Amino acid sequence: MMKMIFLTAAVMLCLVSCGAEVENNSLPSSQVQSSADVESLREKYPEYFELGDFKGIEVYVWQMAEDSYQCGLMSGTNRNKTEEEITALAQKPLTVDEAKLILDELGVKGSDIIVIPVIQPYSSYHYEIDDEYRERVEKLFK
Repeated sequence: MMKMIFLTAAVMLCLVSCGAEVENNSLPSSQVQSSADVESLREKYPEYFELGDFKGIEVYVWQMAEDSYQCGLMSGTNRNKTEEEITALAQKPLTVDEAKLILDELGVKGSDIIVIPVIQPYSSYHYEIDDEYRERVEKLFK
């Protein structure tokens, strides 16, 4: 009788353990949501997923309101971008969170992210780009 109870308990423990393993192999809901977000962004902004990161990715950031930022991405180069190129980024602006998801999906991290604060002509929010502002904007991507 004791052996039967022990055997039943061992089988039950094995079944519970196997079920937990199967559950742990599935993606956490945050990763599933993140994957869905990335696919949505890929459809909406395919040009950002085609950027080359040989010389890093430049993230142009502008402010729309207090604590509200938008940005656009360009491949890093050895030249300064033209005003027209930077202004054109406002046609398809990203939120900071969207930009971070795209950068993460592209595998771009750390020193390969070049944050460049700019002022977009269509933003009515007034701000100055000084050292303090640059530091604050850079922290958005760290």
